[in-house]
Amino acid sequence: MSRERTQAEIREMCDKACAILKKTNDGDLLEPSDLKLIENAANGFLNEEGREVFEKLYQRVVVDGTYIKPYLHDIEHITRDHEGYIYYKELHVEHYDRDWVGSEDAKNSLLELKRRCEFLERKGIEVSSGSAVWGWDNYADEYGSERLSELDSILDEKKLALPYSRVELYNSGREFVYFVCGNPPSLDEIKNHPVTKSMVGRFYDDEYEITVKPFIYAKNGAYTLKPLNEITDRAYIENLLMSCHNYMRAYDKLLVIPEITHKTDFAAGYDNTKRLDSLLNSPGRSLEYSHVDLWAANNKIVSFFLYGTPTLDEIKEHFEYKLMSEVYGVNSVRMTTFVYGKGEPLRTAELPPIDETELLLSEVHDYLKKNGLSKETTWTNLTDNIVVNRNNNYQAEPEEEAEDGYEP
Repeated sequence: MSRERTQAEIREMCDKACAILKKTNDGDLLEPSDLKLIENAANGFLNEEGREVFEKLYQRVVVDGTYIKPYLHDIEHITRDHEGYIYYKELHVEHYDRDWVGSEDAKNSLLELKRRCEFLERKGIEVSSGSAVWGWDNYADEYGSERLSELDSILDEKKLALPYSRVELYNSGREFVYFVCGNPPSLDEIKNHPVTKSMVGRFYDDEYEITVKPFIYAKNGAYTLKPLNEITDRAYIENLLMSCHNYMRAYDKLLVIPEITHKTDFAAGYDNTKRLDSLLNSPGRSLEYSHVDLWAANNKIVSFFLYGTPTLDEIKEHFEYKLMSEVYGVNSVRMTTFVYGKGEPLRTAELPPIDETELLLSEVHDYLKKNGLSKETTWTNLTDNIVVNRNNNYQAEPEEEAEDGYEP
C-alpha cells in the first residue's frame, strides 16, 4: 500500500538523483529509460516498486561505480542517446523515433542493423550511418549473397525448397514488416506474432491492413517443400530471410505466389468470427442472415440482425421493433440480406437460438463485410403498409425557428 513521503525522504531522493546525474555527466551517460527514472524520482512520481529500482540504480552508479549503459533491446553493442540516435560500438549509425524504438519491429530492425555493421567491420569498411544506412546499396548485393549462402547451407542437406512469407502490417500510417516460414501463415500465427502484438499494444487504432506475400526459395530447382515441422532453426532462418530477401527478389531466385490482403481488426472481428464459427459448428456450410434497419418518426435508427430473410410480420415480433413502435413509432423498415461462408445454407432447425448469436452478428458483421467474408444478396424496402404507432407521451422535437425572417 502506498504512503505519503516525508519531507526528509523527498530531500533524500532528490539528493540521490543529483548524485547520479553528477556521476553520469548530467545524465548523458545514462540509458534514456534510466534518466526518465531519475526525473520521476526527483518529482516524487515513483511508487514503492519504482523506488526500489531507483535505489538499485543509485547503488550501481554512485556507491559501487559499476553502472554500464545497457544495450538497447539487449542487442550487443547497440545503444541510444536521449535524442534517439542509435550507436554501434559508440559509432552513430541511425536514428529511431521515440514512440517506435521500444517495439518488436524496431528490435528486428536493430538486429539487422547490427548484422550490417558486423559485415562492414569484416570488410574493413568504416561503420557509420553513411555506410550502414544511406549508402548501403553499395554493399547490399555482397551482403545479401553472403547471407543467402548461409541459408543454402541449411537447405542443401536434403535439397529442399523453403516456403516463406513476407508479412506487411499497415497501421496508423506506419508499415511493419517481418518474415515467417510457411505460406501463407495462418491468421492466428500473424495475430500472435511478437511484431503484431507489439504493434497492437502501442496504437489505439486496432484496425489495420495485413498483406501476406508468399514465396518459395528453391536452389537448383529443388521444389520439394521443406515441412515446417522439420524447421528446427526457424528463428535463425527468418533472420536470414530479412537479410537476403531483397537480394533474392532482385536476382529472380524466388517463385512468387499471389499475395493475400486482409483488412481486419484482430482485437474484435477475427476473434468474434471464430466464436461465430464455433457456435454454428458447421464447416463447409453457409449462414444466411439479414441486417434490419428501423427508421422512427423522428429519424432515429435502430438496427438488429435476424436469420434468413424474415418477413415484415417476423420483424414486427422482434423486441426492438415493438419498443420503437411503442415509444417513437416506426415509419420505415429496410433490410439487407447477406450470406456468410460457402456451401449449402444451414436450415433454421440447425441454427442455435437467435438470442445467442444476434449480438455476435452485430459485433462481427462489419468485419465480415469489410473482408469479403459476407456477401450481400438482396436489399428490400418493407416500408409499405406500416402503421406508425406511438404512445401519447411521445413529443416530437420542435422545429428550429427561421432566422432573419427566412421561411424554409
